[in-house]
Amino acid sequence: MSYLLACWKSGMPYGIRASNNSFVLIPLDSETALGKVFTHPYRSGAQKILSWIQENDSGLASENITIQDSARFQK
Repeated sequence: MSYLLACWKSGMPYGIRASNNSFVLIPLDSETALGKVFTHPYRSGAQKILSWIQENDSGLASENITIQDSARFQK
């Protein structure tokens, strides 16, 4: 099982992707998008990344990002 960081905007799920030394949100609207988002095999590892985002990225910290089981988004 792996975990990803996700949030919802207007009812659509978004995941966190690393891009040019920063994190960005991308819509989880396909299997391809799911393959591009940051995943971690351990919940504790995902929690460390989430904590870092909350402390260092005010834009993403305001998005109510949570740790989710990646299987939840597979089709």
